[in-house]
Amino acid sequence: MLKKVRIQIITDRYEVQGSLYDAPTAPALFEQPAPEAEVEHTETTVEGRYHDSGDRISIGYKETELSGMEGSSTSVSFQKSAPAIVSMLRDGSVKTALIFERGKRHLCVYQTQIMPFEVCVFTKRVDNRLETEGTLEMDYTVEIRGAQAEHTRLLLRVLPVFDSPSHS
Repeated sequence: MLKKVRIQIITDRYEVQGSLYDAPTAPALFEQPAPEAEVEHTETTVEGRYHDSGDRISIGYKETELSGMEGSSTSVSFQKSAPAIVSMLRDGSVKTALIFERGKRHLCVYQTQIMPFEVCVFTKRVDNRLETEGTLEMDYTVEIRGAQAEHTRLLLRVLPVFDSPSHS
């Protein structure tokens, strides 16, 4: 089943001290913002698609200027048999495949127009209720090797599409 939806995306991000490469499971990375860090809060709603293939659910949408990845498409998906393991694929101006799994560290690649970068993702929490309630909450830290680590709290909410009024 494929249907059009609206997708509300709410994020809180801030830089954190330390490195996922040096201390892959350090809890301090989730609790302590860097001294100069400010929380960047964003909320956006985009049109997208919700696809339930029977064994896999996928939500796709185009990135906006607000995300800093305009020109890219994002797909968030998971196997129904393993809803706590979520993958996020981006294609377009930047390309990446990130894996979010509670308590696990995954090394991924972030492909830019200039060159690829290694990315480390450590996920503290995945609360996936997309199939039952239309929400996905994740709490994770991402670090591009050689750059400041960034902690993100993400809420993704699937909403119905507003029908346009009919003209008689």
